[in-house]
Amino acid sequence: MKRARPVGKYHLLDRVGSGGMAEVYRARVRDADCNETLVAMKRVLGMYSDDPSFVKMLVAEYQLSALLEHPNIARIFELLRTDDGYYIVMEHVDGKDLRSTLQRGVECGRPVDVFDAAYLMARAVDGLDHAHTAVAPDGRPLQLVHRDFSPSNILVGYDGSVKIIDFGIAKANVQRDRTAVGIIKGKVRYMSPEQANGDNALTGQSDVFSAGSVLYEMLTGRAAFSAASELELIYTVRRAQPTPVRELAPHVPEALCGIVERAMARGRGERFPDAATFREALVTFLRAFMPGYRRTRLANWMKTIWAPEIEAEINTLMEFAGSDDPVAASENLLESASLEQSLQAAGVRAPVDDLFASHFADMFEAMPDPGDDVSNRNTVPPAMELGEFDVATVPESRQSRLGILRSDHLDAATVPERPALRVDHLDAVTVPERPAVHIHDEGENPDRTTSPLKRSPPRARKPR
Repeated sequence: MKRARPVGKYHLLDRVGSGGMAEVYRARVRDADCNETLVAMKRVLGMYSDDPSFVKMLVAEYQLSALLEHPNIARIFELLRTDDGYYIVMEHVDGKDLRSTLQRGVECGRPVDVFDAAYLMARAVDGLDHAHTAVAPDGRPLQLVHRDFSPSNILVGYDGSVKIIDFGIAKANVQRDRTAVGIIKGKVRYMSPEQANGDNALTGQSDVFSAGSVLYEMLTGRAAFSAASELELIYTVRRAQPTPVRELAPHVPEALCGIVERAMARGRGERFPDAATFREALVTFLRAFMPGYRRTRLANWMKTIWAPEIEAEINTLMEFAGSDDPVAASENLLESASLEQSLQAAGVRAPVDDLFASHFADMFEAMPDPGDDVSNRNTVPPAMELGEFDVATVPESRQSRLGILRSDHLDAATVPERPALRVDHLDAVTVPERPAVHIHDEGENPDRTTSPLKRSPPRARKPR
C-alpha cells in the first residue's frame, strides 16, 4: 500500500499532470464526519514561486477567482503556502483536459463529433460569461478576462461536465513574462489579434476569439493558426485569416461555420459582443440541428475513448492507504490577504459613489449647508449618489464610457423615480415672457420694432 503525503490538512496522492508552471496532484481531505473528498492540488514550480512579484499577483488573481461560483468553472478553495512551496487547491474534475481528449479521440479513430463540440463550447463560454460579468461583494465589476483560454485549460469530465480552470494563473503569468517590447509569451495560437498586439486593456471579447479558435480546432482537427516560429505565429494571429472551416471539414453545417467565423472576426465590431451572445448562437444551432441533445452523449464518448485510463485511475486510488500523520503546517493566503488590496492589484476600480465621496470630502467639510445639522457635514448630498442617476436617460455612448454604470448593478427598489428634465416641467408663471428681438433695417421706423431695448435717436445727416 502507498502512503499519502500530508500537505496542510490534505493528503497528496498521485501526480496526474504537469505543465510549464505547475504540477497537478490528486489529494484527499476529510471533513469533521471523516468523509473523504477528492480535490486537485497544483504545486507551483520553484522558478515561479521564488518570484515575489509573481506570488503577489497570484494571490490577488486567485482571491478574485475564488469569488466565482458557476457549474462550468472549477472552484478555487485555497492557496496554500507551505515549506514545500505554494499549492493551489481546487475542485477535482474526474476527467481529462480537452487537449489530451482531442488527441485521444483521433488516436482511437473517434474524433469529437460536431454536436458534442458545439455543446462543449456552449458550456465553456457560459462559464466565461459568468466570469466576465462577475462582481465583487460591494457590487464592483471584477472585469475578469481569462487571457489563456485554450484546450489545456478546459476540463471535460467522464460524466460530460465541462469546467474552465486557471483564471488566476493566466494574468499572473502575463505580468511576469511580459517582454520589453510588450509581446506576451504563452499559447500564442489561441490569442486574439489584440492580445497578440500586446493590448493591455483586454475585454471579454478577447476570450470570445480564443473560444472560437478552440472550437475551430475541434471541428477541423487542426489549429486555426500555425507557423514555423513563435514570431511568425504572432503575425499570423494578428492577421486573423484562418482557412475557412468548410474547406477543411465539409461535413460541418454552414450555420456552425458562420458562428465560428463571427467568433474569430478580426475586428471587434464584427465579433460576438460578449460570451453570452456566443453561447446563445451555439444553443440555437443545437436546437435546430440536434434538438434532443443530452449531456450523456458527450459522457458516453468520453467513457469510450478513456476506458482503460478510467479503470487504472480507480485502481490507483485504492492503492493509497489512509494516513494518520499529523496535519502539516500551512497558511491559506486567500484568507490572510486583503480583498481590497487584491481588487486594487487587479485594477478593479472603486465604486463611483466612493470616488465622489473621497474626491469631494474636503469640499463638503469646508462648505456645509447653513441649513443642515452640523453633524451631517460629511454626508454626500443626494445629488451626488449613484442611485440618483436614471441609467435609461444616459446616452449609450456615455454608458459605454462610464463602464461600471450599468442598470443591472443598481437596486431598482432603492432608486427613486426621477423624470427626465423636459420643457413642460418648468413653471410658466415664473418665467417672464420675453418677446423676440427684431433687427430692423436702417430706414425702418424704430417705433415699429418689438425689441424691448432702448434705441438711440438717429444722428443728423451732413448736408452734401
